Formats: sequence, structure tokens, C-alpha cells
Amino acid sequence: MTYQNMNFKFFIITFLVAFYGCQQKDINNGPKLSSKIEAAKTSEKRNQKNGSEEKPSVIYKSEDLGMTWSSFAKGIPEDATLSGIKQHGNKIYVSTDYHGVFVAADGQDNWSPLNNEHLKGLDINCIEVESSNLVIGTLKEGILISKDGGMSWDLPKENINSPIRAFFKLEKSIYAGTDAGIFESLDNGETWSHVFGQLQILGFTSLNGVIYAATQSGVLMLDSNNTNWRSIYEGDALHDIGNDGRYIYAMTIGQQLLKTQNDGELWEIAQNGITRPPNFYTNELKHIEHNIFSAQWIGIYKSVNNGENWHMLNGLPDSTAFSTLEITDYGIIAGISIR
Repeated sequence: MTYQNMNFKFFIITFLVAFYGCQQKDINNGPKLSSKIEAAKTSEKRNQKNGSEEKPSVIYKSEDLGMTWSSFAKGIPEDATLSGIKQHGNKIYVSTDYHGVFVAADGQDNWSPLNNEHLKGLDINCIEVESSNLVIGTLKEGILISKDGGMSWDLPKENINSPIRAFFKLEKSIYAGTDAGIFESLDNGETWSHVFGQLQILGFTSLNGVIYAATQSGVLMLDSNNTNWRSIYEGDALHDIGNDGRYIYAMTIGQQLLKTQNDGELWEIAQNGITRPPNFYTNELKHIEHNIFSAQWIGIYKSVNNGENWHMLNGLPDSTAFSTLEITDYGIIAGISIR
């Protein structure tokens, strides 16, 4: 283990001890989980500079279930980092942290910027698409919407005065995970209503019609009547949450990757084989039938047995953190978060 990695391991352990000893803070009174994550990313970024000299691409694509990968970033600035990937019809949209939103059609490696002059300098965290309506969530400007495919952008009639961390669309609803709980829109982002909590929400997933949310202190589940959110896991901060069609996966920071198939009555360790590095967490998890893919701080892993075992996929640059992962009609698309 290098001296830098020892320092970083000490940093993570110190953060976890401090985090669990603190109560939830108001968004205006000090940093929350997300700012701690950003600090961790910055530290890891410094460490990576001492590793592989290969300059990673912004996006990679695989058309053979992860056996081979190729750069898929033509037209996107080389210093960009991705925050979201969404497909709608024959178009794929990607949001970046500070370089706006880009679109590619028919799976071609040819990305075009939307009206990014209006988005210039915005820290975009997530994107949702419905027909020609685009909705983006930002760190400091709340939500912006476009009704013309990204040619122009406006603020919604009722915005959210809190950092937006994640979107989730189900039927006619768009849910927004924020630093001030869960919000819902029934009109493609025009208006938003607060529906639950005052804690930080970092991700959503849905299985068998039930919605689950990752929070700064565990996992929430929305009952089948869509009327009440309840906790099914507590104690650890989650970065995100996903599913493989059978299990729900909690991407915790304290206990690494966990899974449940009975709504939290029993949680199982699902970390076997994910060893590089052992003190980081899973960023995102997606599946195609029995093939499960997880984006990690270093590389992308695959499991074919519901997370019982994982193996690292070849063909990607070493020491690269992947934060975004999406299954599309044109292959698996993965974007990097730091370089």
C-alpha cells in the first residue's frame, strides 16, 4: 500500500467515525454527506495522478456485455466529468458537472452540446427526459427545465430551494432527491411538492412497482399505495441504491455493498470480489437480465449470480473512478467522475 493510499484510508476511517457521531445538520449550517464525498473524490484524484499515465476518456461504451470497451466521447470536452446518462428513443443525453448537457443519436460516437451557454458553469447533478422535455437538477440553482429539447432553459414555476442529488421517473411522477428530502412533480418538472423528510436523498430505484431511496442514514421504501415512506435500513450513509431484478442493493459507505430480497428483513454482504480498493464504495449498479454491472472507484465489475461474486472487467484505464452507468439500446455506457 502506498503512503498516499494509507493517508487516504486514514481519511476515510476518520470521516466515518465523525459522521456517525454527528446529527443531521441544516443545509445552511455546515457540510452534509455530499460535501464529504466530494472531499474524498478530491483526495483520490490526487492519488491517481501518481498512478497510471493513461489519460482516460470521458465516456466508455461496451456492446458485448463488458467484454470489450471503447471510448465514446467525441464532441465532449476532455476535462468534463459525467453526472447523469439517460436514453429517450434513439437519443442519449448526458449531463456533466460543469460543461452542460450533450446529446447523441442512434448510438453514434458524435455528441452535440445543447444550449450550454445558459448552463455554463452550473454544477449539474442529474437529468431526466420525457419526449422533448428535459429536466436537470443542479447543486446551487435548483431545477431547470427545457420544453424544446434543450434549445432554451427556464426555471420551473415552483422551484426547489435545495441542492438536487437525484431524479427518478415512474409513470407520471418525477421524484427529486434533495438535501431537504423528497419532492415530487406531476407535470414534467413545472411544479414540485415536498412529500417526505428533511434528510439528504442520494438515489432511487424501483423493483416490482415499489420505490426505494438511498439516504444519508439508510434506506427508505415507499409502500405499494404510494402513501408512506418507511425506513428499512438504518445506521450507514448510502451513496446510491439499485436492483438486479431480484435484490435491492444498498451502496453504503460504512458496510460496503449490501443486498436484500425481503425489504430489509435481512441484509447480506454482496462485496465478494470487489477488492480494488477495499475502503471505497460502489457508485452505481445496473443490470441486463442476470448480468449485473457496478461502477466503482476503480473500474467496473460484473456479476452473473446476483452479486454473490464479482470480477473486474478488462479494457478500461487503470485507476479511474466511474460514477455513472446506464444500460441503453446501444450498449452499456459508463462515465468517469474524476481523473
